[in-house]
Amino acid sequence: MNYRSTILATAQTSGLVIAGFLVPVLGQALVLFTPVPLIVVYARNGRAEGLSALISSAAIIAVLLGWYIAAIFFLGFGLMAFGTAEGMLRRLRPEVIAIIGGLLPIAAAAIVLAYYLARTGKNPLTILEKHLRDSIAEAAKLYSGLGLTEMASAVTSVSDTIVHYLVRLVPGITVATSLIQAACCLGLARTIILRRPGAYPAPSQSSFAAWHAPDAWVWGLIVALALIMVPREAARLTGLNCAIVFAVVYLVQGVAIVEHVLRKSRIQAVARSLIHALILALPTIVFVIALGVVDIWADFRKVRRTVPQP
Repeated sequence: MNYRSTILATAQTSGLVIAGFLVPVLGQALVLFTPVPLIVVYARNGRAEGLSALISSAAIIAVLLGWYIAAIFFLGFGLMAFGTAEGMLRRLRPEVIAIIGGLLPIAAAAIVLAYYLARTGKNPLTILEKHLRDSIAEAAKLYSGLGLTEMASAVTSVSDTIVHYLVRLVPGITVATSLIQAACCLGLARTIILRRPGAYPAPSQSSFAAWHAPDAWVWGLIVALALIMVPREAARLTGLNCAIVFAVVYLVQGVAIVEHVLRKSRIQAVARSLIHALILALPTIVFVIALGVVDIWADFRKVRRTVPQP
């Protein structure tokens, strides 16, 4: 066992989690990348080192922050790191790795939540609606205290209809968010690992700019959009939740196309990042999603001629 790598990954992982509690804003952003050191040591050095770093980090977090935070870390970031790294070792396709890494924490959370609700008999929708309304009331109170009366009025004007639908779209938002996090952690970990030649088997695709989702996935988007048109609310909500997930998939595909164009134009990495941030922050994000969908037939980058379909 490579003890040096295990200790380093443990220190990095524990430090990121602790920073999330001690450093405002920046620490909370960095904590989202907590799985990365675990993925790197797991995929680069092996399962023994990866699992040892995961268990050691959980133990340190339990001592410093409490067992409750350690359990959340283990079932959330730990399972994401485990699923992602295991997929990398098995040389699965990037989208499959992101799905495994993103869904494992959700599955664990669903099991814990189901057990809790079975014991208490509470309705999860009622709990979420109450929590959201309480958050809205607290935000309005905060803005009023700061003298921002217009912001307070805007917050309090959120209707019950918006709360009703927002709560029922939590599954789609949660899955989409977890998949994005897993994909980002995969990309960052892969970049770190490939800096050392021979540390990780070369993937089938050269870079993110060449990535595309399996073309058959578009049928999932079509079915989701069809369900939205069904008069029954249950079908519409199912369609909306699925549409959120597929929108994220084709958003990523659209961003990959933009990345391909920017690289061909020889634009530096920092400038590319700023351009991506600007595009995603504006309403142009809708056009990027549309670009990803149209690419299924247009094949703008001609990647389907060289990369075999699964």
